[in-house]
Amino acid sequence: MATFKHINSKNARYSDAEKQLLTYWETKDVRKEYKALKTAKARAEYAQAHEREFMLSNAAAKYFKDHGITKLPSTKALQAEIQQLTSEKNTLYKDYREKQSRVKDLETVKSNLEAMLGHTKEKHHELIPS
Repeated sequence: MATFKHINSKNARYSDAEKQLLTYWETKDVRKEYKALKTAKARAEYAQAHEREFMLSNAAAKYFKDHGITKLPSTKALQAEIQQLTSEKNTLYKDYREKQSRVKDLETVKSNLEAMLGHTKEKHHELIPS
């Protein structure tokens, strides 16, 4: 059975991957235009003009390389996985809340029994003459 910690960790990884994937796709046109340029001077000027996009694209590519992702997943697949994990987390949380409520009820019963038994013992001692 999965735990909250495991699900949250996995969910964070998928969310990070989704953000990096979106960044990578958003910078696709810039990379494509850069490759189409014929001269080194034109490439240098283009790279300087689009420095931010290249930094983001390179960071996304590094993320995928560092995580061993060779084939980019689809955003739909990532979103479906995130939705599945969220569903599992909600189920676990609901179960946790139910168990927490049950424990609270049992503690109340225990406290009431202890109070009743303690109260009965006191009355019993009062009835016995000294």
